[in-house]
Amino acid sequence: MTSRQVADLGSALTRRHVLLGLAAGLAWRSTLAAPGTEKPGVKRTSKKSEEQAAAERVSQHFPFGPVLPVRPLPAWPIQTHQGLSTHLAALCNGHVTAIQLVYTNCSAICPIQGALFAQAQKLAAGKLSPQAQFLSLSIDPLSDTPQALARWIKPYTPAAGWLAAVPSVDDVKAMQDLLSKGGEAKGDSLDAHPGQVYFVNRKGALVHRSPSLPTAAQIVAIMADIERSPD
Repeated sequence: MTSRQVADLGSALTRRHVLLGLAAGLAWRSTLAAPGTEKPGVKRTSKKSEEQAAAERVSQHFPFGPVLPVRPLPAWPIQTHQGLSTHLAALCNGHVTAIQLVYTNCSAICPIQGALFAQAQKLAAGKLSPQAQFLSLSIDPLSDTPQALARWIKPYTPAAGWLAAVPSVDDVKAMQDLLSKGGEAKGDSLDAHPGQVYFVNRKGALVHRSPSLPTAAQIVAIMADIERSPD
C-alpha cells in the first residue's frame, strides 16, 4: 500500500468522528486552564475538581479522545526488537509515546499501521522533541520473538525513537484491556484488532486515544499537544 493510500484511509474519518473528537478534546483542555482565570472567590482547586469531573464524564462516552482519569502503565516486562529487556513503564517514562498494537503475521491492518508510524516519524522532525517516541506492541507473544519483530519493522526503515516490543504471555490481555478498554471494539480475532493509536504522557500514563487509523499528521499533532500540556 502506498503512502498516498494510507493518507487517504486516515482522511476518510466520518464527520461524526471529527465532531466527537472536538467535543472530547474541548472537555480535556478545560482541565488545563491557565492560573489566574478563575472567578473571584472561587478556589482554583474546587473549580479544577469540577472541570475534571465533567471532563471524565465526557470521556467515558467516547471511544477515542482524552482518557480520563488517566491510566498509569504497570511495570509489565517487555522485550524490544533490539533485544533489550525492560518493562513498559520504564520505557515510556520521560517520553511522550504513541503506541499501536500489532503482530508480525498480520496481513490486514498491521501493514497499514506500520506505514502510518513510518510517515508519522518523518513528519515528527522539527515538530516533536527528541524524547518523543513510537512503540509497536505485539499482541501475539507466542509467535513474536524480538527477532520476528526486527524482521517486521525493518522494511519501514525505523529511525531512533521507534521500537517494536513484545510483552509476556501472562500480561498481553491485561495490556490490551488497559489500552483499549472503552475504546473501539477489537473484534473476535487478531486480524480484527483496533487500529487506534494510544498516547502516553511523560509520566507513563495513557491520556489519549485516536480514532481507528488516524493520519500521520493527526498522530504528530496529538503528540505535540501532549508535549505542550502539563503532566
